[in-house]
Amino acid sequence: MKSKRLYNNYILIYKMIIYNLRIIFANRFIWFLAGSILFYIGLSVIYVFSNDVSKMEDLYGIFLFSGILLVFYPSVFGVQNDQDARTIEILFGIPNYRYKVWLVRIVLIFIIAFLIMFVFTILSSYFIVKFRIANMTSQVMLPVIFLGAMAFMLSTVIRNGNGTAVVMIVFGMIFLILSDPLSKSQWNVFLNPFDMPRDVNETTWAIITFKNRIILITGSILFLLVALYNLQKREKFM
Repeated sequence: MKSKRLYNNYILIYKMIIYNLRIIFANRFIWFLAGSILFYIGLSVIYVFSNDVSKMEDLYGIFLFSGILLVFYPSVFGVQNDQDARTIEILFGIPNYRYKVWLVRIVLIFIIAFLIMFVFTILSSYFIVKFRIANMTSQVMLPVIFLGAMAFMLSTVIRNGNGTAVVMIVFGMIFLILSDPLSKSQWNVFLNPFDMPRDVNETTWAIITFKNRIILITGSILFLLVALYNLQKREKFM
């Protein structure tokens, strides 16, 4: 009896993952995936044939932008796609809706982005410059997850993909503008842990980087909780 229950739970989880993967890879996601791959390949080729010695801090920026492209579409347009397909009506009828459907989907989005970024870092470490692959991938994924969770949360408030995209682009521009004056601050969303300022010692930089990563992790969790809470308000989405 217990084994049958475990088997049924396995089948349920398997079908849920397959269903959400089909949704994630539907519509325009393939173009963002292609854009991420082309962006990575294009700049990587430039680095390979460049006379300058490539540095980890430069590669970090390439990985970061590629990762943002991967999570942008599914996190921004996911809710609207459900509304357009009218599947959101069915989803609201599922018990524990936020835990069984959208949480699985957003986690899958981040897992897919992580796996693709892991492949990118392996290729760069082999062909361009040696670095710790796991460390680079994890450092890149933290701001990617933060921005993806933020976009997901805003999509539950705005409830329109195009509107959410515009707001996220505005926030992205603000973060970019502030990244220079906040280059030594723990509050810099685009903080590059591999680009240590010359006037900062290693210990201080390690503390700043650690605090920055804690802020990104905390912010990501809060954004996800707010998004899942917003998705309980059925009347706003029907």
